[in-house]
Amino acid sequence: MKLIIRNKWITLRGSSYVRDENDTQDVMKVQGRFWSITNKKYIEDLEGNVHYMVRNKFWYIFKRRAFIYDPNKNKVATVRKKVFSFHDRYFIEDCSLGNMEIMGNILGFDYTITLDGVQVGHISRKISLRDSFVLECSDQIEPEFMVALVIAIDNITDRRRAESSSS
Repeated sequence: MKLIIRNKWITLRGSSYVRDENDTQDVMKVQGRFWSITNKKYIEDLEGNVHYMVRNKFWYIFKRRAFIYDPNKNKVATVRKKVFSFHDRYFIEDCSLGNMEIMGNILGFDYTITLDGVQVGHISRKISLRDSFVLECSDQIEPEFMVALVIAIDNITDRRRAESSSS
């Protein structure tokens, strides 16, 4: 399955579109909140049912993290960025699926998602004026969870950019 995740042009909440591979039909939504210190975003189906919530860790010094919660507010995964690495590298901790890792290239435009050492997905960052991603995922993992992983990486990256531009 291939999905396109693209931030909306004008949004005060950080919302995104999730569309089919032809970029013609909405498949699900990512809804942000107007005022959220931890940058909460909800992955919803088209009827508005929440599947996952992603938020950044409030305080951190070195370990950049984002958390993924199910609709019952149970933490199902922690996405942690490796601090010192030439590549963008993320570890998915506390995940009931198994050992997951996301490894990016040096430029941070292509990522491979692995589960127990086997590739289960691929993320390509598209070059555009707004954040855009192409997510290819296997049938082993539900697409809503894979979208939550992309949003978690985007949240971590956005916060890192905001911190570096303010200093």
